[in-house]
Amino acid sequence: MQNSNEPLDPLFSDQLDEAGKAGTEPIDSANVVPSGARILLALIEDRGLSPDEACRGLGFTYEELVRQDVSLSYKQLRLLIVRGQRMLGEPALGLAMGARETPISWGLPGLALLTCETYGEAVKYALGHQQSIGALLIHLAEIRGREIRMEVRPKWFDLQIETVLVEEAFASVVAVSRCLLGSTFKPLRVDFSFQRPADEEIYRRFFQCPVRFDAGINRLTIDTHWLGARLPGYDRITSRMVREKLNTLLPIPRGRNDVVESVANRMRTGLEEHRSQKELAQMVNVSDRTLRRRLSNQEVTYRGMRDEARYERARELLANSTMSIAQIAEAVGYADARAFRRAFKRWSGSLPTEFRASR
Repeated sequence: MQNSNEPLDPLFSDQLDEAGKAGTEPIDSANVVPSGARILLALIEDRGLSPDEACRGLGFTYEELVRQDVSLSYKQLRLLIVRGQRMLGEPALGLAMGARETPISWGLPGLALLTCETYGEAVKYALGHQQSIGALLIHLAEIRGREIRMEVRPKWFDLQIETVLVEEAFASVVAVSRCLLGSTFKPLRVDFSFQRPADEEIYRRFFQCPVRFDAGINRLTIDTHWLGARLPGYDRITSRMVREKLNTLLPIPRGRNDVVESVANRMRTGLEEHRSQKELAQMVNVSDRTLRRRLSNQEVTYRGMRDEARYERARELLANSTMSIAQIAEAVGYADARAFRRAFKRWSGSLPTEFRASR
């Protein structure tokens, strides 16, 4: 394995493919995979508190978050974290969140880590898919001598929750690494830029290495010998095929305003209920006038979003169910199959039966 005093570009050269673009979007752009939000709400629920209450007024519900593939904005996530801090009174909330994480917590990219042959390959994959994992900080890594130095930088300047985000980032890397390599995995040291907490021992117990505060930098340092460690369960025949399939399923951030994305999520789950624009506005806690303005700013219309949701759901049912055309028409909000056929032809250029036959 190569070692030098310079970054090992072949290993980490593409780590900014997604992360380098981060932080340029508005904080209310719904382009964040809410993996951290799910972890926080699970922690709130396990402590006997109400995750529904934690989500109230934020434009999404707990049920939507755990049952659907949704995107949230940084603004929504920071409000949830601030609320979680108040509800839990956790002295090291980010550490508590990160310690719970597994490859499954990282969604499809986390599953893809299980197809990697070595830990180094898994690190490279994770760095290249930070946005799909749901990272709220930019992760950068380089090799210096016998050390891998991973640093995190904010996408948005936000002192109120920065400590939580940094703790969660490093704790999750260590927790996921232990899932991949076993409980013996530990960093060489951890440096935090924030001030020394009242109970610093909980950090040392978790990381199992020296931990320094007021360090002027946020850095997780790992011995390079881990890079060549083979991951258990690797199958050279099927791993590449499985990973390529998972890559095709990775979420593509929409980049829409969070209110608009919340409306889209409500549309997807209530197509058969024929909700009006005014009703949807009430459900996401804005006025009908505000919603109209947000839709106009995003150059979308209520009807266009409704058709998009109907088309998305219709394709899913045609491809993955044995429901009749009439049943699918009803499921996506049409009174009769004829109207649905005409609409589907307009959307796709083919009839529903032709679309199903081509699957």
